[in-house]
Amino acid sequence: MAVAARKLNLTKSLPTARTPEPLLRLVQELRVHDGRPVTTMAFVSLVFGALITSILMVMALNMALNQDSIKLHRLKAQAQAIAAQEEAITAQVARYSAPHMLAKRARVLGMVPSGSPAFLDLRPVDKP
Repeated sequence: MAVAARKLNLTKSLPTARTPEPLLRLVQELRVHDGRPVTTMAFVSLVFGALITSILMVMALNMALNQDSIKLHRLKAQAQAIAAQEEAITAQVARYSAPHMLAKRARVLGMVPSGSPAFLDLRPVDKP
């Protein structure tokens, strides 16, 4: 089968008249209102001002973080001191609650160990 080649008739359209300016533009035209161009010195000043401002902001943020880290270090040291104090108090309570320490303390206070238990008989007594 033969494929019939079809010849396309392409003709270039030549502009007959000047095309009008488009009504919409992508970028607005930049115009200097005073007629003075922007100097290089003003641009450099603007860039250095932005740079100095950003450096100062980073320094302020760094100082705030350092203050928080100092506060955190102090709180950790305080927590360690409180934990050590709690451990010492727990050891002291354990030492005082030992049986031989309780017996020693009872003797100092004048307590005597009880012997065999005595029972009271509350029944009425019969008279013979």
